[in-house]
Amino acid sequence: MTANTTDELCKICDGRIECAPTAILLISLVHTLYGHIGPEPDYFGKNKRQILKQTEEDAKIPYKHFTYFNQFPEEHGKRKVGATGGELDSDYDFIVVGGGTAGCVLASRLSENRKWKVLMIEAGPEEPKMALIPGLTSEFKGSNIDWQYSMRPKKGFCQNRGDRGCEVVQGRVLGGTSSINDMAYMRGSPADYDEWAINGNDGWSYSEVLPYFKYSEGNYDKDISKNKFFHSTQGPLDVGRYPYVDDNVDVLLSALNELGYNYTDVNGRHQLGFMRIQTTSYFGERVSAFTAFIEPIRKLRSNLEILPEALVTKILFDDNRETIRALGVEYIKNGTRVRAKAAKEIILSAGAINSPKILMQSGIGPKEYLEYLDMKVIYDLPVGGNFHDHLSVCLPVIKLTKTTTTSKFPEKLKDITTYYSKGVGPLSANFQVVAFLETTISDILGTPDIEVRFKGHDSNMYYDKIEMCVSLLTPKSRGQVVLNATDPLFGKPLIYPNFLKDPSDEKKLLEGIQEIVKLFDTEVFKSAEYAFDPRPILNNDCKDHDRVSEDFWLCIIKHFSTPLHNYAGTCKMGTSKDPDSVVDKSLRVYGINNLRVVDASIMPKITRGSTAAPVIMIAEKASDIIKTTWY
Repeated sequence: MTANTTDELCKICDGRIECAPTAILLISLVHTLYGHIGPEPDYFGKNKRQILKQTEEDAKIPYKHFTYFNQFPEEHGKRKVGATGGELDSDYDFIVVGGGTAGCVLASRLSENRKWKVLMIEAGPEEPKMALIPGLTSEFKGSNIDWQYSMRPKKGFCQNRGDRGCEVVQGRVLGGTSSINDMAYMRGSPADYDEWAINGNDGWSYSEVLPYFKYSEGNYDKDISKNKFFHSTQGPLDVGRYPYVDDNVDVLLSALNELGYNYTDVNGRHQLGFMRIQTTSYFGERVSAFTAFIEPIRKLRSNLEILPEALVTKILFDDNRETIRALGVEYIKNGTRVRAKAAKEIILSAGAINSPKILMQSGIGPKEYLEYLDMKVIYDLPVGGNFHDHLSVCLPVIKLTKTTTTSKFPEKLKDITTYYSKGVGPLSANFQVVAFLETTISDILGTPDIEVRFKGHDSNMYYDKIEMCVSLLTPKSRGQVVLNATDPLFGKPLIYPNFLKDPSDEKKLLEGIQEIVKLFDTEVFKSAEYAFDPRPILNNDCKDHDRVSEDFWLCIIKHFSTPLHNYAGTCKMGTSKDPDSVVDKSLRVYGINNLRVVDASIMPKITRGSTAAPVIMIAEKASDIIKTTWY
């Protein structure tokens, strides 16, 4: 192997894998079989300076602005179209901004009507083949198919990351975060959706959204799919369980049972309990929103255009008459600024961080802050507020002796070749055991507010420690996403999560940790020789505590808390009387005609569990709403 090849392979490592000779050989084999992640997308080419200058000048043009809720969009059929708005020749019927989890579903469903021309614009590249390998999931965080954002550092949480702030993971690739996440398929609790409906979002109760979950689900797990009330086998999204199960999975399931919890289908009638998790995978290979909804139909539909590596900078508006109408979008690709128009709608599906960012860049957001940035204000809305996530505390404290999965190089080499030829082995799996617990201060009786995941430390495949990841499912603390004052258009957004601001969040996490460490008292753990090893979590001021007390765990929470990367809420769905709302129950942006937001940002309150499945449901329901509107 030449030095140049070694250097290139070490670049692929990106610092997360030791570039020792054996590691190099393994990476070389994976690289040969599956390719590797490409370079950073280059939107500007040689014209960067010119494009930046022109775009920044456009953003500061004086513009007529409207106040929050003082104008409402008319129905499209009743609208009087002004000369500028109605007579433009539109290139597309619909433009979907973001080719991620929601965007792929929308583009697929809307293009079912062959008379509609649909454009889907994605800032990232094509989905790399390596992303389909479950065992390599952790390697994509911070890579070129991730937006590489971070949260503003604060002393009350994520302290072990120092001045870097909490880690943020958001997919920048066709398929979005569904191409780099842990693949967990969790719908949340029925109470989540019923609460949305009770607060004025008619049509979003659990009984009304369940058909949309089933519409997309293609569940091939015979034990689960036999329950026809909750599950379907007919949808395009494959859902099942990994074909590979190591010894630790059975140990953990047995220990949870000994602790008094019941095995359950967390996507069925009862969410409290534990299970070997269902995943968006098909016999050892990831199934992202892209592979499920776009790949099968991409070459069959000439009315669907997919534009990767194109950066949307703003939404274009017409305010010629009494209402404001979204006309199209402006994006940058290959060093050129391009404007695309839509006859019917612009649908923003860029995620809970980038959707509010694009809205604010376009002049829709908090009036005072946009004016402070010297940006034109089109409509005053609380965009970027209500930010929240499942705060998680991951503790690598389960030390293994008998059931360690660490392997020597020949075994690892064999695992790669076995996966390539048969699709089985350690590379075909990710974390598998999850439990849902209810604290004594649960918001709704009989529903969970704590989730616990058990993951191999530093590796999904080869590990001698297991992390207990305790996550808060019902956070009350709320943060905010705002534009970067230094560079509002192209700078990374500022994310202020305000984790643990509400005292009840910390209390629930504490109770969850205290409950789950009881596993060390079970006979199952003792028989498997699982030992509690606190050393990995004591390289901080928590080591000064004399004993494992409540104060000790509160210290640990501050140091090891981290987002679970289920960001939600920044374009909140709600009634016109709710001052925090950005979209209505049909996901239309208040005050703007022909503009919707369809992704996790519309969630009034985050669901109890991973948000991938709920986001796909939201996109399925939104597709139906849009079709009904325009047929």
